[in-house]
Amino acid sequence: MQIKTVELEFKKNEEGIGIIDITRPVEHSVIDSQMDSGIATIQSMNSNVCITTMELEPGTEQDIKKAFGRLSPDVRRRGDSVPERQDVRSSIVGSGITLPFRENRIIIGKWQEIVMIDFDGVNNRKKVVVQIVGE
Repeated sequence: MQIKTVELEFKKNEEGIGIIDITRPVEHSVIDSQMDSGIATIQSMNSNVCITTMELEPGTEQDIKKAFGRLSPDVRRRGDSVPERQDVRSSIVGSGITLPFRENRIIIGKWQEIVMIDFDGVNNRKKVVVQIVGE
């Protein structure tokens, strides 16, 4: 059994909730590991970011923003421009996922992408750790 850990960094392009497709960087991490089969755990290192899979199609990002706006409305302290509910939102989905891989390729559905949903109101860098365990 081998273990390889890769740290990836991402930055969204706009303020507010952002969805970033991280499928390719995660796939490349598995390919670079040169392991044939095993599992890959993808974990956010930020409390206001979640990791999941979904089908990204036109309108998905707006639907996610509306849904989380209803589940956990923004709460701001006086004079603070950043909402306080990002960590609540990310805990609803979860900060990480584990996916199997075989023949050096992640196993996900045909239309699924691995996504990072960033609930932070600012455009700072977010870290994701991919730990690959296999042989």
